[in-house]
Amino acid sequence: MQQQVAIKGMTCGGCTQTVEKALKQVAGVKTATVSLVPPQADIQTDHEISNAQLQSALAKVGNYRVAGNVTDNEPKKSGGS
Repeated sequence: MQQQVAIKGMTCGGCTQTVEKALKQVAGVKTATVSLVPPQADIQTDHEISNAQLQSALAKVGNYRVAGNVTDNEPKKSGGS
């Protein structure tokens, strides 16, 4: 299963390495690839992992936070009036 989540608080390559290492420690995560631009993580998992679980891992290593699923951050389209 693949999940993509937006990550806030990263400012450099060292941050991406720290976040990636922390995410890989979460039970059920097979692989994690973190990018600075765009600031997100692509995560391969055995099963769906909640953003709260991911946030818990990030809180242990710095001032990083899960900002939601990548699809959640797309602009909402409003209907016509």
